[in-house]
Amino acid sequence: MKLAILADIHANLEALEAVLIAVEREGASRMIVLGDVVGYGPDPVACIYRLQEAGATCVLGNHDEALVDRQRVRELNWLARDSIIGTAEMVGESELDFLRTFAFRHVESGAAFAHANPVRPEDWQAMYLHEHVAWCLERLDWRVGFVGHTHNPGIYCRLDEQIVALTSSEVAIGRHRYLINPGSVGQPRDGDWRAAFAIWDVDVDRVDLQRVEYPVQRTQSKLEALGWPAYQAQRLARGE
Repeated sequence: MKLAILADIHANLEALEAVLIAVEREGASRMIVLGDVVGYGPDPVACIYRLQEAGATCVLGNHDEALVDRQRVRELNWLARDSIIGTAEMVGESELDFLRTFAFRHVESGAAFAHANPVRPEDWQAMYLHEHVAWCLERLDWRVGFVGHTHNPGIYCRLDEQIVALTSSEVAIGRHRYLINPGSVGQPRDGDWRAAFAIWDVDVDRVDLQRVEYPVQRTQSKLEALGWPAYQAQRLARGE
């Protein structure tokens, strides 16, 4: 069985469609989304519909939470706040009801799937700092934790008492503990503009981090037409 792991779609329909095509070619049987379906991008409704059509299992992201609980909007940065306010004008109750079904964490096949730190996903702690990654891997009850939130792909491994950031885009899951970020579908921030995702072949316990091109100019044009800040569009082509 192959699982497609997606994170941080951020209402970027062009990026999501490109990833869905790549996922189908990989022969993935199911899809798990690590939160932030909405926010920043111009197509929240279409992205929600595509995930529903695909039967994706989705966990809650902080942007998703802010859309269904407006008290949380103040916790976002100003760009994110403005985009959530704009997104609120696009979605209806059926879309909000779908987001309300998202749990903070999903568990299957010995792995935990969450938007942020899978040990305490409701705290929205991003896995940037070594000390946070180490804290998580020391307490992780599952052999693998899949996370998003940082928009940066990466694989971390706890080898006995040492935390190692692996440089490969592919890893065979062994006896150690792993924390894996597939990167962002709709707004990568690692200097590579291409949409990111991961394929986990559960049967052979191998995870591949992958990238795929998409028509970024089309997404930029949509953002410009909405009149949102120019940086929202510009950052997509720079991967920042």
